[in-house]
Amino acid sequence: MKGKRFAAIDLGSESICMSIAELQKDGTIETIDETRQPSLLGKDSFYKGKISRETINACIHTLLQYKKLCKEYGVEEIYVVAGTAVRESVNADIFIDNISTATGLNVQILSSNSQTECVHRALVKKLSDKDYKNYRCIAEIGAGNVVITIFDRDFILYSTTLPIGALRAKQLFSQEEYNQEEGFAKYLRFIVEHELRAMVKLIPVKKIIRIYGIGQELEELSRVLKISHQQNFTRIEKKQLEEICHQAEKYSTAEIIHRMNVSDDMAENFYPICSIFLSIIKFLECEEIFIPDITLKDCIISQAADKYSGAEDENLLEKQIIINSQNIGRTFNYDESHALKVLELSMKLFDQTESLHQLGAHERCLLMAGAILHDTGLAISNRSHHKHSQYIVSTQNFYYYSEEDRQIIANIVRYHRKTFPKLTHSDYSSLSHKNRMVVCKLAAILRIADSLDNNHRQLVEDVNVTIKKKNINIDVKTTDGTPVEEYSFNIKKDLFEDFFGFRVVLKNNNITKDK
Repeated sequence: MKGKRFAAIDLGSESICMSIAELQKDGTIETIDETRQPSLLGKDSFYKGKISRETINACIHTLLQYKKLCKEYGVEEIYVVAGTAVRESVNADIFIDNISTATGLNVQILSSNSQTECVHRALVKKLSDKDYKNYRCIAEIGAGNVVITIFDRDFILYSTTLPIGALRAKQLFSQEEYNQEEGFAKYLRFIVEHELRAMVKLIPVKKIIRIYGIGQELEELSRVLKISHQQNFTRIEKKQLEEICHQAEKYSTAEIIHRMNVSDDMAENFYPICSIFLSIIKFLECEEIFIPDITLKDCIISQAADKYSGAEDENLLEKQIIINSQNIGRTFNYDESHALKVLELSMKLFDQTESLHQLGAHERCLLMAGAILHDTGLAISNRSHHKHSQYIVSTQNFYYYSEEDRQIIANIVRYHRKTFPKLTHSDYSSLSHKNRMVVCKLAAILRIADSLDNNHRQLVEDVNVTIKKKNINIDVKTTDGTPVEEYSFNIKKDLFEDFFGFRVVLKNNNITKDK
């Protein structure tokens, strides 16, 4: 008996690709068929700003063919995704509606974050070593953008999108006054190095031990160099890439096709892609690159299979949001000792009042982020810092969490002090009723946790919550007198009492700390 069959279609800048795969009983994924058709989406979007009617019609024709093939294979679910070219086109909505009307397929426009998460998760599955001490890099090089992601085996530590894709670079170059063939190579190196220099203060300081390159042209590079895959990866040395770039820089597109044996549909961007990748390798001081045998459509199928089989690990998501939030906090020079103490207290309060709030593991993760980031607004100003914290959080990337999740976290930190949530507050009222209630519950817990470290001295060692009739007793063990905390607690317990209808009482058990 065959397993569940999925299809993933990637509406790329230069081609429309489809993979059909089957989820086996043992959880493995077997590719059944793959197909690819050229596309002008990137040239339309990056050069003209919109997708032409001819390109829309061509996409519809291709998708109808793909849909027919899926029916023949008995595919149960089809996922259609689009990236930069569609995302940045002024008529993206029209394009998506036309596709849906003509084919019945729904196109999901992937944000840079979503694409990074998808590629990262699929890549990690292919890593056999257990080295958690060193950083690695994923470089996704496309026609529109380059995405640089730093991770330490399982978790994304940093990611940025640079507007230096091959087609975009050519589009920018055409607006400058240079001699075409000779000038483009110099211009390309200049803009790539300029963008990479801006990353210096942002990327983690540990050495990058390995770079993984994602992109169709990089797969083509493996074929041109006649290097075969070994254990899911192709290894290419920096000097080999330097030789290829030096050679391709001198050739026209036609010469790249005939002299270097590059496929017709990849020849135009072959040199820019290789040159961009070489600049990244030099910037990160690595001597080799690894090309995994995965594409975006493979990553989409892998993600769909995980959801279908329930393989998503809440533990990993919890650790990811802590790492993510700490990196954000450090960027804004937050008080890490205070943030971690508030995190600890928030989790204890959340776990011990579960019968009241009835929230789950996902909401617990959102409270984690709120607890770590509640004071980041102090980097802007002490006055109304809760509002500044909300703004900061609303502009950050939280990997593996949705835009709605980010807004929930932003609202949690907004209400960790001062006024209660109100429907007259636009950011709060824009949330669904269910998520507004999540904000109220988590902000109520955060207010109490924050009050128990009001002087930022981490005097509270432990908390114990007991619920009796209409009273909630919070017993705290402290290493010193805590008058400031007690005063703050009596002010900030208000939201908890109002929302849950319990009287909250603080009981202080002063203990002597061993010296």
